[in-house]
Amino acid sequence: MQLDGTDHWQVFVVSLQDATDRRDKIKCQLSACSIPFEFVDAIDGRAGLAAEHEALIDRPGTEVQFGRRMTDAEYACALSHMSIYRRIVEGSLPGAVILEDDAIIGAMFKTFYQNRAYGCTDLIQLDHMHGDIWKFSKREPLIEGVKIAKAARNASLATGYSISHKAAAHILKYGLPLRGPADWPCNVTVLPTMLALPRVVDHPEWEHGDSAIEAERRAIQSEIVKEKRNLRRFFKWAYWRRWWFKRRTTRIS
Repeated sequence: MQLDGTDHWQVFVVSLQDATDRRDKIKCQLSACSIPFEFVDAIDGRAGLAAEHEALIDRPGTEVQFGRRMTDAEYACALSHMSIYRRIVEGSLPGAVILEDDAIIGAMFKTFYQNRAYGCTDLIQLDHMHGDIWKFSKREPLIEGVKIAKAARNASLATGYSISHKAAAHILKYGLPLRGPADWPCNVTVLPTMLALPRVVDHPEWEHGDSAIEAERRAIQSEIVKEKRNLRRFFKWAYWRRWWFKRRTTRIS
């Protein structure tokens, strides 16, 4: 049965205009679940950023807050997600379910959508990586076979998530000028952010994926590996803060 989109939060799929293969794949998956959706044309940062987009980012601040420089493609991806948050706020929408065009969905996502489970909290990461929750934290039921737990810190990936009007406004307020990636440009754990267990949305394996963003990101990250291995890290407060955090949290992804 085709669901009436007016009764549900809108589903937006972030996708570059020329990503026809990806668009076909995600369209096929959503159609199989009888879920209406709308493509949102992503900002293309592969050839640099336009002046209007450059004005929304803080490159020096990125290295301070995020710990490394970001590629233009990463900034463009984050700004694309920001454009949906702005649409939620300016359009007085209660919230939205956001997918990237390489998301892998199935029966669990269909149940999540049909049950309107997105409305139970402000931000639910349906896909995540490097997700940490506090030890002994409560795990609450989301849908049959899936629970959610509060993120102890920002988890990676924005492949699929639900976001309320309140959460969208929070990220617009504290995430601009942009100093971080789409996942996430500011602290979202205060909302709070909930992580799905198990994950309701999946993503392609990085080594088999065709993400230009991931390729550029790996190139930058490889430059800082030597610094992390340096013995001087033991004399830095950040090292011991991470040590303390790891012993009080459980990694779930």
